[in-house]
Amino acid sequence: MSKNAYPYPPDEFDQVDVNSRPKEVHAARRGMWNRVWPFLLVIVLVPAVAFLVVHFLADRLPGAGTASSPPPSTAGEVSATPVEPPADNTDVPPPTEPEVPPPTEPEAPPPDTPTETVDQSVTVTIHNNGPTRGAAATAAEQLKNAGFNNANFVTSLNDTTPASSTVYYSTDTQKAAADLIASTLSITAIELNPQVAGGNIVVVLK
Repeated sequence: MSKNAYPYPPDEFDQVDVNSRPKEVHAARRGMWNRVWPFLLVIVLVPAVAFLVVHFLADRLPGAGTASSPPPSTAGEVSATPVEPPADNTDVPPPTEPEVPPPTEPEAPPPDTPTETVDQSVTVTIHNNGPTRGAAATAAEQLKNAGFNNANFVTSLNDTTPASSTVYYSTDTQKAAADLIASTLSITAIELNPQVAGGNIVVVLK
């Protein structure tokens, strides 16, 4: 049926608001919140569901949970990359040569201690109180060859009777000569005895 053939006059239900959607006869007009909240629900609910699905699948897929990030560094671990020390821009003084001590003068050798002078001019008398004949003459010859030109032997016996051959001297100044006489005649007994020596040196052979 065309619009021109409609037999009834128009009424209030025939007036249509072009800015509104069709609605039921007794339905009330919806407010702004009723028209907006479905969109807000979709905006909030869809990302939340997607996040839960991704998290759920990530925990159950093989190889999940292997971290590609580098392992945490342990305390005291030394980094393999060498760290260059900061450049020191301070002026470095040139190396100084070590001080060489001045040469020390060699110490002078100690002065030679004067050796005791042997007085070989002393008179030496040799007595043979032993059993060997000619021992006194032989000893006198040995002493003259050693430098004692005043060495003489006598045939008389000496009143002193030592246990072994002995060299007697009278003063301390004759000690060196007495030692040399004893070593020349291989005598070990040396004695300071002015009474026997009588101011000279006396040798008694046993």
